[in-house]
Amino acid sequence: MTIKHFIFLGLLSFVTSCDKTSVYSKMETDFESNRWTSDNTKTFDFAIEDDTKTYTLNLKFSHVYDYQYASVPLKITLTGPDGKEEQMDYELKIKDAAGKQLAECGGDVCDLIVPFKENVKLSKGTYKVTFAHAFQGPYLPNVLGVGLDVKTVN
Repeated sequence: MTIKHFIFLGLLSFVTSCDKTSVYSKMETDFESNRWTSDNTKTFDFAIEDDTKTYTLNLKFSHVYDYQYASVPLKITLTGPDGKEEQMDYELKIKDAAGKQLAECGGDVCDLIVPFKENVKLSKGTYKVTFAHAFQGPYLPNVLGVGLDVKTVN
């Protein structure tokens, strides 16, 4: 990982730590040679303490500038405190119909934050979210990070 990545992740951590709506935010960046292998499922555990609020769950995806794919197929699993699993097939849009990148880019690092569950009531307890890619091949190239951001809406 280059010094640019460390600086970027530090700034991202600083900005998200000041956000009063943030319940949980974490980014995994352990991708050898920027390759997300098909057997490398990313897992995030977070706790909900206030069941009177509404929440939005965001996928964070960091990639190399000018990503070669317009979208990435993902498998997302949300497991609640009761053990029930909700499995979602999710098409992560990297570029719009005109081919313009949807991520915010600084230099050669681009960050995309998109909701995959919006305005949902969550009961108190510990939740688990897993992200896996469904890309055809042994790895998804040019991935710098995958993360989860949980925010309150109200």
